[in-house]
Amino acid sequence: MPVDVSLEENILDARQEAYLAWLCTPPSERTPSSKEKYAEQIGVNVTTLRRWEKKELFRKAWQDKVDDIQGSPERSQRLLDTLYEKALGGDIKAAQLYLQATNRMSPPTLTVKSDKATTELSDKELDDLIVAIAEREIDSRKLRVV
Repeated sequence: MPVDVSLEENILDARQEAYLAWLCTPPSERTPSSKEKYAEQIGVNVTTLRRWEKKELFRKAWQDKVDDIQGSPERSQRLLDTLYEKALGGDIKAAQLYLQATNRMSPPTLTVKSDKATTELSDKELDDLIVAIAEREIDSRKLRVV
């Protein structure tokens, strides 16, 4: 016999929607600033908020909203713009991150070819290969800011 699920369990009410919006607001911009103060403002106990957070429907809506916010093109663009500005100001790490994020900097592909099997190479030949690889790696890590 199928279980009759009440409509209440399948939708978020206006208070839950408002709470969800509050949760998805950056903490520095939340009004009120704490979960306890929020509960007091809307006239519920903080345990009610925690109970809402545990509901599967609420958790799914919360995750969907967070995914939308994090994947937002506007948000990504603001972040890239910030990295770009810092990079122009001389921040090497910001420049590297910007170039990586925009696929302008990727590690070079290294192909090592030898007519001999590795077991047939002399110690000097192996050392020379290791030095060549290390030098290429060092060069690839240097970031030249123009």
